[in-house]
Amino acid sequence: MREIHLNGYIDDAEWFGDEITPESLHEMLYPPGEGAQDDLRIILNSYGGSCNAAVRMFDDLRAYPGNVHIIVSGTAASAATVLATAADRLEMTPGSLWMIHDPSVMAWGNERDLEEAIRLLRACKESILNVYSRRCRKARDEVGAMMRDTTWMDAGAALQDGFIDGIVDMGSGIINAAFCHETSLAEAKAKVAAWMERSRPKRIRNADKQQDAEAEVAPVIAAQQAEPQSLEPQQAEPEREAPTEAQPATPPGVPVAQLQKRLALITPTKR
Repeated sequence: MREIHLNGYIDDAEWFGDEITPESLHEMLYPPGEGAQDDLRIILNSYGGSCNAAVRMFDDLRAYPGNVHIIVSGTAASAATVLATAADRLEMTPGSLWMIHDPSVMAWGNERDLEEAIRLLRACKESILNVYSRRCRKARDEVGAMMRDTTWMDAGAALQDGFIDGIVDMGSGIINAAFCHETSLAEAKAKVAAWMERSRPKRIRNADKQQDAEAEVAPVIAAQQAEPQSLEPQQAEPEREAPTEAQPATPPGVPVAQLQKRLALITPTKR
């Protein structure tokens, strides 16, 4: 049996170096030069991520020809639970945590845009419920309510509600221990929150930074506006153009044409 380790956030692409992507999982499932028919054990620790990526990974695991055994060692939260449910057998170690919640999305725009975001979230939740229903024994509406309330479970609770098939001690096999919170719940929640923060669109983060910067400079601008300001003309008087040789300046007085007419009247005629 081959064994691989998945540790990190689930995403469609690698941005920070700690992501599990559909492409990287596929390469581990089908390494060059090795048989793809071998049974597989996956040791999983993930605080969630992209639901779209998790569904792609779920489908890839379901299509794997060998038997897939997944053991949650640490935390399986949010989208990681979708990936984990693809296992033929799914187990948790006694100190691990399992968390399910409603999908979320950053949305902006007009009324139609926001309504479309709500429809997308509802469709995403229904698809997640379809995945959970493969294994979970609870009613669909009960699981939906657990997602709405953001439910954290230890291995015992996850086993009791049917999300997993067993609790495993890595040294001695399957055990029935329950409610052993060895993994720090506070740390796991912080890791989930970190994903939510860094997955926010860049323009939203930039808008927040700009708002903070404006808040910092506002007192300075207010102080400057309070100081007396000198009154300046709004528009300068246009400068006069200097005369050119082709158009000499006309001196003040009587025009030349009128002087010539007057001279013609007083000049004596020849008889």
